[in-house]
Amino acid sequence: MPMVRKYYEAIAVGQMKVDPKMDSQRQFLSKWANKLQKIWDREVLLPAIVSRRPDGDYVLDGQHSNEVARRMEGPEYLRDCMVYEGLTRQQEAKLFLAANRDRRAVKPFENFKVAVTAGELEAVKIDADVRSCGLHVSGGTSKEGIAAIQALKVIHGMRDPQEGLLPKTLTTVLNAWGHDPTSWDGMMLRAVAIIIDKNWDTIDLDALALTLKQEPVGKWKDTAMNDTITGGGSQSRSIPLANNIAYEYSGMFGERYGHIFGVPKRKKKVKVAAA
Repeated sequence: MPMVRKYYEAIAVGQMKVDPKMDSQRQFLSKWANKLQKIWDREVLLPAIVSRRPDGDYVLDGQHSNEVARRMEGPEYLRDCMVYEGLTRQQEAKLFLAANRDRRAVKPFENFKVAVTAGELEAVKIDADVRSCGLHVSGGTSKEGIAAIQALKVIHGMRDPQEGLLPKTLTTVLNAWGHDPTSWDGMMLRAVAIIIDKNWDTIDLDALALTLKQEPVGKWKDTAMNDTITGGGSQSRSIPLANNIAYEYSGMFGERYGHIFGVPKRKKKVKVAAA
């Protein structure tokens, strides 16, 4: 068996190849590359893993970031690489698995904490908004801890963060159920944010909190799930939940503050027997 050599080397991204026949390579995903491009930072680009064959250098891990580097810096951009020489196809496959499968997935809260420390604007702003309400982002839900990190990110991005949609959402939920841990549910938080966002200039937040308070979070969610097509995730179920809340708000406070965004609950169609 030939001896495998490994060493670091800076290689131009335009020089590296992708073998479409190689099992130890994932399919190129344009959406993922585009997402990486939006957060491109050459200072944090990790080394690619490369197999040096007689006919060229082939990427085992790093093809998406390579493509982004080529777009942003040009094909001559030198990327640090861990280069392996003399690999068999089986060894290439094992390296790919070691780089991708055989790693513990990083939990959302761990990523969030690191993003705050790194000074990423989205994470820093979300953290500040949550803390301004006497709460904190957490790895587990508690009276003052919110673990629904994806929901917080969605709400943060719904409108200009400086307008304060996230603090308004959290404050409204606090006013409705206090520090009940069940209220920090991603589906509920998104639904409340949708209502506030769609009725920004007209909604009365105190009235919205009173509307929410009529039922516990679980009851609101159960009703929304019954109104959702099978297979919908928590984000899609936020729409019927928002509509149900808006419907009840309009019934209770519509004459005083005006009706808000929402579709009245649909009645089941009655089948009429053929004559």
